[in-house]
Amino acid sequence: MKQLLILLVACAVGLFPAIADTNPKYEFRGAWVATIYGIDWPSTTGTSKAVAAAQQKELAALVDALADAGFNAVMFQVRPMADALYRSSLEPWSSYVSGARGSAPKYDPLETAIALCHERGLECHAWINPYRVGKAEPTTPLDQQYRHLWMTNKVGRQTMTILNPCFEQTRQHICDVVCDIARRYDVDGIAFDDYFYNPEFIPEDKTAADWTHYVESGTDLSMGDWRRSNINAMIQLVASELSAIKNGKIRFGLSPQGIAGGNGVHADKGVPPTADYGVITADSQYGKIYSDPVEWLANGYIDYISPQIYWPTDNPKHPYGGLARWWSDVAEMFGRHSFPSIRISGFAQANTPESWGEAVRQLCANRESSFNGAPGVVVYSAAYISGPKCSGFGKLLADSLFSTHALLPPQPWKENAQPLELSNLHLNGDTLMWDPIDDARYVIYAIPNHIDPLDALSDSGEGLSSDYIIAVTYDNSYAIDPSTLLDHQIAIAPYDRYGNEWQPKFLTP
Repeated sequence: MKQLLILLVACAVGLFPAIADTNPKYEFRGAWVATIYGIDWPSTTGTSKAVAAAQQKELAALVDALADAGFNAVMFQVRPMADALYRSSLEPWSSYVSGARGSAPKYDPLETAIALCHERGLECHAWINPYRVGKAEPTTPLDQQYRHLWMTNKVGRQTMTILNPCFEQTRQHICDVVCDIARRYDVDGIAFDDYFYNPEFIPEDKTAADWTHYVESGTDLSMGDWRRSNINAMIQLVASELSAIKNGKIRFGLSPQGIAGGNGVHADKGVPPTADYGVITADSQYGKIYSDPVEWLANGYIDYISPQIYWPTDNPKHPYGGLARWWSDVAEMFGRHSFPSIRISGFAQANTPESWGEAVRQLCANRESSFNGAPGVVVYSAAYISGPKCSGFGKLLADSLFSTHALLPPQPWKENAQPLELSNLHLNGDTLMWDPIDDARYVIYAIPNHIDPLDALSDSGEGLSSDYIIAVTYDNSYAIDPSTLLDHQIAIAPYDRYGNEWQPKFLTP
């Protein structure tokens, strides 16, 4: 009761009207699963069979908890520092799973994560840090192969290395890594985060680690614009090559810092200043790490943006609500989606229903800010939702804002989508079965017998209401509770990898 009270207060009429009583049918509900330093997973590292079994058990529990909380997408970090939590011929195994860079575990973590997610009807997006190498030493043969692309900067006793964005070979290497994952694994998406130029490379003068390359390029651009052009070229290359894989079915998303491109640099494109939304602060993404997310949206390089809006709704300089609205407006302007990232790691210090209120307000703000029927959120990070670092927030979501299933928002700009039709739906004992459709998922509905199917349609005209979804599956069968068959009408709708749901088929007696 106390949790529900917090929710009602957070979504009270006058703050976020008309969203507390119903949940949207389409909503991106993602959770970041950070593997770097074992932030979310794994809690142990090593190459033994015992460690492999423990890691897989832990990952299964994490995915189960996210599914139970109502999430529908997992952002699984597979490349934290130019390494791999999957089988790769391009980069070494990550120490964050095996304990030592280059050492192989007894299983494939990405393959396991995909299988676990798909078993629970969740999408699995491979989370990649494009440039960061960190403090790694070039100790493996694969590191030595690409050592010439590294750019290292020392600040006091600290050393930080990134792949130099100015090299064409760096761009191609990152693209090759992405495409290798996309071709060999059944991932639903690729997600980049906000690591581009390391902040320590900020000086735009001869003290910068890349000054010589800038001078030798012969460009007429300022150093800042030259750096941004290097990043833009990489994003464009990845977008182009990724779109040609699997008929463009893999979503390409990017999670920049929460403030970027609203400082007037895109006024010629009609982009409003963030100041109009109550945001009064510097643009760190554009001006400090030299990336330009608005440019990527404007050119259609990415399918969604997930800005890291890691400030509360009452922040006087960069309020969450204002930034969420700005990003939604800009994404909508260019025909793309915005699914803001929110941070809940503060629950580790104060994990109470009262402390969850701010996160609930942010979730409500996302729904209120979305005008294209495609709200969404990506929560950082998974360990603070339903364990292992703290728990309770997941149950609150399952009982309230995520109490009904949600499908991933369709992407109308994907022109390759073709209508799908379910055939041969029948019952084999207590198992629903139907003919498989290539690369499709399926939405299972159970509508009480006393409700006419026409009355079960959603008010927004999006097919059957999400109130009646009981599961999403990647398989062409589903074991159903026999008691559900007694007093419910069963329908199954094909659901393609672009996010489109097609005409449902009802099970006939």
